[in-house]
Order: sequence, then C-alpha cells, then structure tokens
Amino acid sequence: MSGVRENLTYERFGVAVRELAQTIADDGYEPDIVLSIARGGVFVAGGLAYALECKNLHLVNVEFSLAA
Repeated sequence: MSGVRENLTYERFGVAVRELAQTIADDGYEPDIVLSIARGGVFVAGGLAYALECKNLHLVNVEFSLAA
C-alpha cells in the first residue's frame, strides 16, 4: 500500500459533489430517492440529494458479524 494520501477539503468536496450531480443531471436521470450506506456515504448522498433536488434520502446501516 502506498503512503500517499489525498486530502479532501470541504471546498473540494463541494466541487466534487456538484460535478457528480451535474454528470447525473446531464444524463437526464431524475432520481426519486437517494440511498446512502452509513459511514462513508452519508455526506455524499446528502450533497447529491440536495444538488439534484431530491427530497427522499434514505440511510442503510450495514453491520457484519462473524459467527463462531
């Protein structure tokens, strides 16, 4: 694994979400719902839902357990 990390600032995050939302809108897709996976996806989904004017945002929490 490389020791190089990218630091995502709040400003760059906003730009990235708007670019993604614009790509989706340019394709003609109008979502009825945005589904988010808890932990890493909540903020991206919230930004997308806001940018795409989608009022339905749902969150799924995924947990893993290993049975002995």
